[in-house]
Amino acid sequence: MINRIINKLKRMYFNHLSPKAKAEYLRGKVYHMGKNVQLFTNGIGTEPYLISIGDNVNVAAGVSFINHDVSIFNIGRLVDPDAEQPLDKVGSIMLDDNCMVGAQSILMPGCSVGKNSVIAAGSVVTKAVPDNEVWGGGYPQSLL
Repeated sequence: MINRIINKLKRMYFNHLSPKAKAEYLRGKVYHMGKNVQLFTNGIGTEPYLISIGDNVNVAAGVSFINHDVSIFNIGRLVDPDAEQPLDKVGSIMLDDNCMVGAQSILMPGCSVGKNSVIAAGSVVTKAVPDNEVWGGGYPQSLL
């Protein structure tokens, strides 16, 4: 019960920090946190140690970092409940230098956003986005 109260207080504290202060708060919790990062989101995910964020990155409000896709695990239990090695989907998320992730986007396990790239609001990123591109709705547009 005490741990639940402490965790609730930590979440409340985090939610009221400025975007730059959120990045500093998470510096020791994520795998890598670059310089001049702004996090407007409150949902950093359940495995922050699998997240790497480069320099000059902006993450808009409502962005979800999903490092562990529990739906695969649940399907595996239904398909073969006696499996010695259950199905699971866990992966890192990497945001490279100078990228921006738009509001309400979802970053799935194993994805990355390349240098100088932009993810449009409401996107679901499931794979590697190359450098210098704008992605939204699955249609990449080169910035060059």
